[in-house]
Amino acid sequence: MIDKFLLGGYTSDSYTENNQSDGIYVASLDTAKQEITDISLLAKVENPAFFNFSASGKKIATVLTRNENEGGVAVIDAESGKTISESYLPKKHGSYEAYDAAKNLYFWNKLPYTVPSYISIDSEHKVLFAANYNTNAIHTYKMDDNFNITASHTYPIEGNGPLVEQDHAHIHFARLLPDGRLIICGLGCDKLFVFDVNNDTAELTPVYELKMRPGFGPRQIAMSQKTNYIYVLGELASKVAVVEYDPETGKLAVIEDYSNIPEGFVGHNGSAAIRLSPDEKFVYVSNRGHNSLAVHKVLDGGRRLEKIQQIKTEGVFPRDFGISRDGDFLLCANQNNNELILFNRDKENGYLSVAQRHIKHDACVRVVEATDFLA
Repeated sequence: MIDKFLLGGYTSDSYTENNQSDGIYVASLDTAKQEITDISLLAKVENPAFFNFSASGKKIATVLTRNENEGGVAVIDAESGKTISESYLPKKHGSYEAYDAAKNLYFWNKLPYTVPSYISIDSEHKVLFAANYNTNAIHTYKMDDNFNITASHTYPIEGNGPLVEQDHAHIHFARLLPDGRLIICGLGCDKLFVFDVNNDTAELTPVYELKMRPGFGPRQIAMSQKTNYIYVLGELASKVAVVEYDPETGKLAVIEDYSNIPEGFVGHNGSAAIRLSPDEKFVYVSNRGHNSLAVHKVLDGGRRLEKIQQIKTEGVFPRDFGISRDGDFLLCANQNNNELILFNRDKENGYLSVAQRHIKHDACVRVVEATDFLA
């Protein structure tokens, strides 16, 4: 069987010297051979550092830049690889505290323009949602029946936190909950936000906000489709929190959080991505700094976690990863040494073991399982 993953990342040489990446790629996994056998270009896009697709429509929503001079969002047809529509944000000079893993240094990242950090798409209602880390805002976009962007709205978020990376709200996630509400991660202000969505206009109405532990830094969320539990990744705390969602009221409540790194680790780490296994029995997290994947077992019907494995990714700065459709494999991208690594995954106990090393691919920061989507 051939499983498919979509790969995205940076195309600029400013991120990777002599970068050979040209946009969004398809990686083919031969499950019988237990190896990635082909990586081919799907769409030529400038710096598609994050993208998503929805189950219907064969459309990909991506962030991008243009001529390294302005940033925005675009909708791409997955069958042709062609861009359908795009929208660029007003230029805004600014800066924020960032971390250089290669030099182990914090620095002020000065930007002549802004690009969202996260994007998702509702193909049914023709709405895009984007989270803007740099300008601390949520962007929504309404599309017509042909997926052309026709209107947009911006919702600034205020707030900060106790850590140097939390000088502003730094919005890092915007995606629909199973009931159709939108949930937002404020990495810099240690908050989760829930909004109602007007699907006709793409406008938002606040419903609830949850204050997380100071310095937690909520970055991404993995959502159960079987229960009302969500799993919130804390980049700055290197933890994952179990949060209960009430669909009746839109309220959230923290139950407990769990470490993604070994006790006593003193180096810099930022947890980067989170996934639930297809059977929702395990939670996986990548760690930039410790350069590992943490495996948590889901207990008590989703209410509690237990970390059962910590495995190195054998590379530098693992940013994102995807789990194969059948759950037998996990493909992880080590951003800073331009390699992917493929793991076997034991579906019964959740454990990972290396299947294939040193899969070359430059500056990869996004990995999404897409077998059925691309079929």
